[in-house]
Amino acid sequence: MPISGVTILVEEQKTNKVLAELKNYDRVTTYGIHKNNYIVAVLEANTVNELEVISNKILDEIDGVLGVYPAYVNYQDDDSEK
Repeated sequence: MPISGVTILVEEQKTNKVLAELKNYDRVTTYGIHKNNYIVAVLEANTVNELEVISNKILDEIDGVLGVYPAYVNYQDDDSEK
């Protein structure tokens, strides 16, 4: 299962609202707020492509999100490329 550790850059005044909305997303686990406008999270998916879909969904659907930036991606168990 591919996983990605990400930081989500948000408009500072919307950080708590964005954090609350992320808790409604399947396959997204949040780990708190860093420096008032970054949310630390882990995304899990069945394929690497699904990780991208989840990232784009967060960026497109949640007001106040400015970017989703991966810190690491682990996909050694992903069989979609075979």
